[in-house]
Amino acid sequence: MDFYEVIDNAEIISMAFRIFSLMILLIAAAMDIREKKIPISIPAAQMFLSLIYFLYLFIKGMEKPGDLILSMLPGLMLLTVAYMSKKGIGLGDGLMVLSLGPLFGMEDMLLAVLISFTLSAIVGAVLLILKKVNGKSTMAFIPFLTVGVGVMSFAVI
Repeated sequence: MDFYEVIDNAEIISMAFRIFSLMILLIAAAMDIREKKIPISIPAAQMFLSLIYFLYLFIKGMEKPGDLILSMLPGLMLLTVAYMSKKGIGLGDGLMVLSLGPLFGMEDMLLAVLISFTLSAIVGAVLLILKKVNGKSTMAFIPFLTVGVGVMSFAVI
């Protein structure tokens, strides 16, 4: 398979972008665990990567401009929750979901966020039961988002 065949194969390109995205998420998860925040440069880099992929699909005729807006809805919803809940969910978390939207699409991002919230609720409940945290404790969300995106990306249902 030569270079042009690889570039023309949307499945290979999609897998490569998903792997790069997971690497960015792993870096963000490590920072979120350590510092409970992530620098704006990480979602910005992810958004750049996602938009390049979306542009690739658009040029191949596989996406429409309206799909870009729809793909960002889960992130916009989380950003709205971040502002309305006085940052009960972090701004970086919402920006990360927003930046992943063009790469994964609305349906896949909704599934990844659902997996992430479910996993974080289970871990939070276990930690509360074991009395390792109290009701006012905070948890880093990006590690759960990383697992959610990984499961959503590579699980075949």
